[in-house]
Amino acid sequence: MIRIEIVAPMTGRVVQLADVPDPVFSERMLGDGLAIDPDEGVGVAPVSGTLVVFHSAGHAFAVEEATRRIGVLVHVGLDTVGLGGRGFERLAEEGAAVAAGQSVVRFDLAVIAEAGLSALSPIILPQLDPSFAIEMTTETHVRAGQDVILTVETSQRPG
Repeated sequence: MIRIEIVAPMTGRVVQLADVPDPVFSERMLGDGLAIDPDEGVGVAPVSGTLVVFHSAGHAFAVEEATRRIGVLVHVGLDTVGLGGRGFERLAEEGAAVAAGQSVVRFDLAVIAEAGLSALSPIILPQLDPSFAIEMTTETHVRAGQDVILTVETSQRPG
């Protein structure tokens, strides 16, 4: 059996994906997961693995878990791509090995709010094999790099 724990990539309030006011996320077009409304402006790696995607605007990154069984997409805010990187500082580079809880991006919540955008941040498991079962946290507030927000399990053998 494979069991992968995904930690909160940021500190804040947990929001169900269905309650995210963007149909791309709420209708799970990219995959299942949840969202966090952040209290602090730091995003960390949700799993240990490789930073396989880091959008040029700094608002989204994906980590492929070390066993290469799953990927985790973190999208900081809604429509924040329009900021063109303003308010975002990269703390890691695409292709780098990262540890769960390692800082990846710093973001300025005031810049996001001043632009009239939401900082609500979806955490998505894109292209997850249907053999995996997802268990989501029941916590309402989580701490970056500390609290497990998603557990993914399958009875498939590693390999």
